[in-house]
Amino acid sequence: MRRRVLYTALDREDRGYLYLTMRTVDRVRSAAVGRILVPILRKLRDAMKSPFVRRMEEYGFKRAKVLAGQAVGWGYKEARRWAFDSCFARYVTVLEFNAPPGWGI
Repeated sequence: MRRRVLYTALDREDRGYLYLTMRTVDRVRSAAVGRILVPILRKLRDAMKSPFVRRMEEYGFKRAKVLAGQAVGWGYKEARRWAFDSCFARYVTVLEFNAPPGWGI
């Protein structure tokens, strides 16, 4: 609420479903209501992510996979785990954020 994500990420209809569900039930038991609420909650979850986390998911993991493939190609077999390592993806994203303009062209 403080970040105003609820109003920017959701339209009136989605907010209405969310408010109505929160006011009427403590636990959703209906599969039909669950199918309506899950995409709404995904929108909220994605809107709450920081720009860095979004960039890490979009760029960091892809770049980590490429780097892991190169290292495996050079003979370092344990580098396969790098593609799924969130710390390595974060490191690669930090490197990309802090790279000077025009670097790596």
